[in-house]
Parts: sequence; C-alpha cells; structure tokens
Amino acid sequence: MNRPTYGWNVLLFVLTFFTLTFQDDIFKIPYLNSATISEIFRIRIPYSFSLLGILFCHEMGHYFAARYYGIKTTLPYFLPVPFSPVGTMGAVIRIKDPIANKIQLFDIGIWGPAMSLVLSIPCLVIGLYNSQLVSLAERTTILQAHPGLMDIHFGDSIFTYVLSQKILGPFDPSLFTVEYTPLAFAGWVGLLITALNLLPFGQLDGGHVIYSLAGEGYRKWIYYLFSGFLLLSFWNYSWILWGLLIYYFIRVEHPFVPDAPYPIGKFRKIFGWGMLLSFLLIFPVSPITVVSSSGAKTSLGEDLWNFLLEVFAK
Repeated sequence: MNRPTYGWNVLLFVLTFFTLTFQDDIFKIPYLNSATISEIFRIRIPYSFSLLGILFCHEMGHYFAARYYGIKTTLPYFLPVPFSPVGTMGAVIRIKDPIANKIQLFDIGIWGPAMSLVLSIPCLVIGLYNSQLVSLAERTTILQAHPGLMDIHFGDSIFTYVLSQKILGPFDPSLFTVEYTPLAFAGWVGLLITALNLLPFGQLDGGHVIYSLAGEGYRKWIYYLFSGFLLLSFWNYSWILWGLLIYYFIRVEHPFVPDAPYPIGKFRKIFGWGMLLSFLLIFPVSPITVVSSSGAKTSLGEDLWNFLLEVFAK
C-alpha cells in the first residue's frame, strides 16, 4: 500500500505564504536587503497568517465533512499567485471517492464556506478598528504627480460597506476610501473567496449546496441564473472571464448525484439557504478597480452609459 506524500501540499503552502507576504515584490527578493525584507515581514505577516488560516480552515471544513462519511480526499493544495494584490487564488482539495447522495454532497459543500465566513468576519471587524480613511483627492494628486503609477481600489459588498460606515463613518465613499490594515484586508479577501465559492454553479461550493437543496428541478432555471450572473460584466470586465471559466471548466450544471434515502431535513435547509443568501451580502459587484492618473478605469456598464448619454445629448 502506497503511503501518501505531501510534498506538493507543503511546497504550494510555502509558495503561497511568500506570494501573500511579498505580493508584487516576490521576484525582487534577491535584490532586497535584510532590513527591507524584515520590514515587509513585519507589516504583512498579519495578512499572510490570517488569510492562510482562513483558507486552511475552509478546506478542512470540506476535508472533515468528507472524512466523516468515509470519503477519501487529499489535504489542501494552496494556489499561489505572484504579481497579484491578493497573492492567491485560494486552495483546493481533491475528493478521491464518489459521493453517495445529496446529503453527503451538501455537508461536504457547505462546511468550507461556513468556516471561512465565520473566520473572515472577525478579521475584518477587528482590522477595521485600526484602519483609516484616505482622501481620494489626495490619492489622485499623487497619481497625477507620478503618471506611470497606478493604484488599486478594493470594492465593497453590502456587508463591508455597512460595516465600514458603522466603524469608520459615516463618510462619503465618493470622497474617501478605506485603507485596510493587513488584518482587515485578510478579512476582505476571505469574504471575497467565500463569495466566489458560493456562486451557485457546477462544482463550486454554492453549486453543491443549491443542487442538494433544489434537486434535479434546478436544471430548468439554473441557466437563467447564470445569464443574470453574466450581466455583472457590465460593471466589471473580470466577470466575463469568470463566466467563461464557469461555462467551460466548472460547468453551469452540477453532475448527477443520487437522492439520499431520507429527507435533507429542516436544519440543513435553513443552513443551506442562509449561506446562499449570505452571498448577496458579501459579494462585491466590482471587487478590484485599477486607478491611474486619469482616474478609475471605467467598466463596460459605465462605458455603455456614457455612450448613451452622448448619443441623447446630441
């Protein structure tokens, strides 16, 4: 019997730690002095450790649910992304055995996002108390003084907007933006990854949950829901890429899984629909916007709106 090896798990974990900590400085490490490296570690370690913890617990939620049913699965594979303001695409596990029924599918699917949601919220709340507001006018002045420089704006979900207003506000988001501490940013990224996983399509966690709850009948309307999701590309171009990824790789519909020999139960229904509804609160329509000296790059929706205004103004 072959013993499992964990070389790739460990290597990807270490690489993700470095991409989280150094982000776009990752390939500058050989040219940085020890004082600079120490300062980067001091500032960004709270982000790296917090987000790694959130991602690890997310995947272990899946892992332990699968092991409860005797289903073999791998340990998490972390996904490092250099040259990224976030530093990672999350983590995945691979399930090696077939899932017997929709109740097993539900439990395995839901406990990942439930864990990351529960851990991301306190990181964001605690971090926001040490975050600060920054004038957008000041940032624009800095960018105009350095034409090649670009800034990144992290968008709000309903939840992050209300929370920021409660803790740091009230403030006008057209005049000020929140400069997150590393801990708060870990919470923001954790919520984003949780929201993306809760998208109700294919093999995503949300796809497992909604299929388990709605059954085969959901195939009648899931493509209407997917079409609605594609409309988000009017506000942010990245959703076009996500739409292609879902359609061709993740798939819109969930593969067939048999019904369980007993009802899914009231608790699971409340838990499942509650998690799916939480998606509406934590999902940022435009999560990342690149800002240059000429201002924020407009979205497809904004371009179309400006075009229509010009047409009717003539």
